[in-house]
Amino acid sequence: MAKKVLIIDDSVEDINSILNTFAKSKINVLHSQDPFSTIGLIYKEAPDLVILDILMPELGGYELCRMIKSDENAKEIPVIIYSKLDKNIDKFWAYRSGAAAFVNKGEMSQELLNVCLDTMEKNPVTLETKGKLLNAKQGGHFEDEVKNLSKEDLIKDFNSIKEIDTDCDILAVKIFGTINRYFKYDCAMLCFADSDEKNIIYCDKGHYSLNDKVFEEIKEKTTVKNPEINVILQKEKKGDVSSIEDFCVKYEYEISVDSNTIGCLYLYAKENLNSAELKLVGTIKDLVEHIMRLRYFKIYNKDENSKSANPKKLYTQLDFDRILSYECGWHKRNNAPLSLAFIEIESLESIENKYGKYYGDLLLARVSNFLSGCLSDGDFIYRNEDNIFTILMTNSDKEIAQKKLEFLVSKIKDPKRAFIDEDEEILLKACALMLSEKYKNHYEYIDALYDVLDMVRHSKNDIIIK
Repeated sequence: MAKKVLIIDDSVEDINSILNTFAKSKINVLHSQDPFSTIGLIYKEAPDLVILDILMPELGGYELCRMIKSDENAKEIPVIIYSKLDKNIDKFWAYRSGAAAFVNKGEMSQELLNVCLDTMEKNPVTLETKGKLLNAKQGGHFEDEVKNLSKEDLIKDFNSIKEIDTDCDILAVKIFGTINRYFKYDCAMLCFADSDEKNIIYCDKGHYSLNDKVFEEIKEKTTVKNPEINVILQKEKKGDVSSIEDFCVKYEYEISVDSNTIGCLYLYAKENLNSAELKLVGTIKDLVEHIMRLRYFKIYNKDENSKSANPKKLYTQLDFDRILSYECGWHKRNNAPLSLAFIEIESLESIENKYGKYYGDLLLARVSNFLSGCLSDGDFIYRNEDNIFTILMTNSDKEIAQKKLEFLVSKIKDPKRAFIDEDEEILLKACALMLSEKYKNHYEYIDALYDVLDMVRHSKNDIIIK
């Protein structure tokens, strides 16, 4: 009987490369770009081997491997981690997660085929295991669609959390209660880094008792300074946890502003969760981050003693005017190229009509964070009151500006980035204007860019460069 291999990788190119190599063998290859489909496919197809990429949107190879190995029916199936990451620490976590082998993507696909054949020979999947998987009750724990979990309801529930500058423990209880309605964690940790002197990690222990080792492991993970752990919620006890490794589902996020850690969110579960819950994790993280950022700015941004903002992430019109004026003067004096760009979300109104104003604000924050992360050294970004992203690209001529803007627009529109719901489309208008001698000052320069934006708004083009 031909062996069956399941590949989970979000890269079409890498999947095709493997398919071309494996086509010469007698192996039956199945593949999916959706990591959330992994457990469902294992139960449906009962493969002899699973190949996992590490870096995939929202759910990575390490997490998937731990989920497979923690499942009573699927744990016998060998897993190979296949990734461009090839440091010792990457291999360590692959084997720690339960992988039977690690193959570097930089190597030829033939090497992967050889490792697969060797792994399946040494770790054969029994007929008993395949029978358990194929005969498992349909519509059970790993059913892909759970209709009672709604992203719209999740956003609405988070929007109902008011008074974000209230006491941390009260805010933590509200957030825990909201998350737990959509993501059935067994333990959750939440921290608002209010000061360097006293940072408390609030803990909901769920139904488990956690020993001191677990808390120490949490403290070692976080970059929050001098953390203390305060258990504020504990349900009826049904078990003990001696290490973080006892959890098969682990999501660990840290939130930063101006290179300062302002909080963290850790979610753990002892058993695999259904894919509908897992798909909401990214939104949960973004919503918690939104609350933490609003809290940070509301409480600390007006503090005269606070550190100055990172120039890549500008929060005031005054900052941007000052930098734009300086850059225009410098580039004119040195006859160096400079471009100024606008990116406007044309579909923002329809998105807000569907999900609400709160989700529109969240979308703008996510796009802002993404744009900030894509900036080169010397580039600057500002979001004005009209929700237009203004990007100053220093030392960029028309060709460079064109490539940068096309890249940013394509990535924002990319459905894999999941800025908005899968059934929606994000519409953008973008333009850039090169600096020239005809603009007497930076005010004339930016006014001229608004004229170009009006031009692109009334055209069929998404991007105009002048």
